[in-house]
Order: sequence, then C-alpha cells, then structure tokens
Amino acid sequence: MLLLSTLPVTLTGNNTLKCSTEKITVSAADDVILQCRLEPPISAESMRIEWTRPDLLPCIRASVHTHKDGRFLYEEQNPVYNNRSSLFVDQLINGNVSLKVSRVTPSDTGKYRCYLPSIHQEAVIELSVGHDGFVPPDSFMEHKPVEAVVGSDVILPCVSTFNISVDDHILEWNKDDEEIYTVQDGRGSTQVDDYKDRTSVSIEEFKKNNVSLKLSGVKETDKGDYCCCIKLDRDNIKCTKVTLDVTKERKQHEDEQQTNAEADPLFADSIGALIGNVAVCLVAALVGFVF
Repeated sequence: MLLLSTLPVTLTGNNTLKCSTEKITVSAADDVILQCRLEPPISAESMRIEWTRPDLLPCIRASVHTHKDGRFLYEEQNPVYNNRSSLFVDQLINGNVSLKVSRVTPSDTGKYRCYLPSIHQEAVIELSVGHDGFVPPDSFMEHKPVEAVVGSDVILPCVSTFNISVDDHILEWNKDDEEIYTVQDGRGSTQVDDYKDRTSVSIEEFKKNNVSLKLSGVKETDKGDYCCCIKLDRDNIKCTKVTLDVTKERKQHEDEQQTNAEADPLFADSIGALIGNVAVCLVAALVGFVF
C-alpha cells in the first residue's frame, strides 16, 4: 500500500482540500490510498463526496465512489470498482476524505477527481498502474469518426492491439448506457429492439482482434458516440469510443447531382458556348457603335 505526502491545492472558500499532487505509481494487484483531507479539519460526514474518473468514456459511468449523508451510493458506481473502493468512514469526522482502491489493475490507470460540491472544493490525483504482462495503455488502433447516409450500411471500427479470445473474453458495444450488441462464448446477441437484426460482429474477425460492428439500415437516431468494450476479467475492462455522424440521403443525393453536373463534359461545353455567344454579341455591339 502506497502513501504520499500532501500539498495544498487552490483555495476556494474557508476550507482547503489538500490532496496528493505527485503522480502515484503502483504495481498491479496492490492496494493504494489516494490521500485527500480538509484543512482546517471539519466533519465531512454529511457532505456529498464524489470520487470520479474524468477520463472514462461518456457511455461508461465515471463514478468510482460517491458518499452522501453517511451512505455509499452504490447505484452510481462504475461496476469495475465494485467491492474495490472505500472511504475511511470513521475518519470523515476529522475531514479525511481519502479513497482506497484495492487490487488495482492496469485499467485503473488514469486521473481521479475528488469533489466536494457543498464547499466547492476539488482536486485531481493521477494514478499509474504497472503494465508488465498486462494490456498496453494504447489498447486500440486509432480511427477517425465514421460518416454514413440514412439507409446505408456502415462499419464502426474497433481493432485491439492486444490479443483477445472469443472463448475467454466478453465484447460489449454500448450506446447511451445500453448494450446494443454483445459477444460471449462465441455467440452474438442484442436485447435492444431498435438494433435487432441490424448489428453483427464477425466471429472469424474476432479471432484476429477485430471486433468492429456492422450496422445495417442506418437511421438518423443512430448518430452519436458508441463504446467498444472488451472485458478481460471482472475487474479489467478496456474501451474505445467510435463517433458516428449520419446525414440525410436526400441531401447526399443533391450534392452528388451537383458534383456530377459540374464534372459532366456536356455541362462544361454548354458553359463555354454561352461565354462564346456573349463575347460575339459584345464585339458586334462595339462595332455598330463605332460605325
């Protein structure tokens, strides 16, 4: 277990939240304490204490541990921290709001924000967990936002840079906190009616670390951010975000017509002929004016 000295953060109000300011580095499977306390000491028992991961993806709950009025708000917690996070409840009366994270994994690497809304105090602590023998930090190949036209089919890219197994790992594609497609034990399924018969992942490509999602019959409501998540075990999950932008088919068709017209040789010839006729008329008018 690692403990670090603390330094004050920016003061806003009568009480200061002091937290570890140095980057904390630990090994996988260790326990770690992210130190934060109020000075001068006041009781935090009735305060809302929020420990979050600002770097988590939009479709994944960012709460690591939330405490309010003496109660742990389990329903707000990200599932990967179940039974692994805790506060020192008996020390809240002394202003100690430190967070303990048990059995850390490489996926716990990131920035942790402690926020006390009642006194407008916050601080961020950076945690790094050793990756020896585990998933590398850059776990997915880079990709650009995807564009699609209403009614078309599209591929949402998700290719891992680490080895995954159809038999041992679980794939989840999420949007707006809903699991729109899941692959477990080599079988794909979806429980969201709007995505039934429109989503699929190739099991053969899965074996090659490619878990891209095929989305058929794109709708305007499909626009947004998607999360591709691979569960390596109960406490280790890796995710990447894919943004889908959807345009209307009519607008696309009109743009194509305009592009084709401009590229058509007949269109170019007609413009040239028109310019020639106008030039002849101007010359004739000028000659008539002189005579």
